[in-house]
Amino acid sequence: MRPLKIALVTSLDGGVGKTTLASVLGVAKGYVLLIDMDWEKADLSQLFRAPRKPGWLAPFLKGDAPYVHKITPMLYLVPGYEAFELYQRMGEDVAGDFAEALMEWVEHLPKFVQRLRMPADTVIIDTTAALRTELLSRLQKHGVYNIFMTDRRLISRISDVKAEQYRRYMAYASLVVVNLVEKDEVKMARKIAPVVLKRVSIKDYYGESVADSVLRDRENRKAVDQLVYRLKVA
Repeated sequence: MRPLKIALVTSLDGGVGKTTLASVLGVAKGYVLLIDMDWEKADLSQLFRAPRKPGWLAPFLKGDAPYVHKITPMLYLVPGYEAFELYQRMGEDVAGDFAEALMEWVEHLPKFVQRLRMPADTVIIDTTAALRTELLSRLQKHGVYNIFMTDRRLISRISDVKAEQYRRYMAYASLVVVNLVEKDEVKMARKIAPVVLKRVSIKDYYGESVADSVLRDRENRKAVDQLVYRLKVA
């Protein structure tokens, strides 16, 4: 059995397309387990219409096994509704506990996938924006492939304070992806980041439909293929 690859999709700001990228990567690559650890939104769970069953937080709440939602024979999802609901009630008071739970999951994921005999060689974790850099450092030491996601703000005029924040977060990144770029900004964005995704029109917000909308653009398809390749050889 090949070693399990674990990738984390992170960002400094919300709304940059982390969930979209996680879904696109899952669909494009296949043999992927997605985990919705964005406790501020749980959008990935909703995007793939996962039922409201115990998710990744279940083992820490009641000792229950998490539900694994089968999207296709090559794509699975562990939902994150419970974490979202707890965060809505308690806010940042639980963020530290969630971060520790995320770390525990990363440490035990190979056994979890093997125990379920799941046909997955890659786990992609969608996270909340602005995770603490201390956690990113620990994940980096654990060999997690950190995909840092940003949007056209990275190529716009930004304050020195914001630029310093970007530098801090990008220091923990295995790869930087710039998303939601207009056609005339692609060349400029490629000078900063190796993977650039153009803004596309998305009509149907369902996981596979979102992925199809992004991948239908030829340049986006090449960018995602490049990302998939980097994941495989990391």
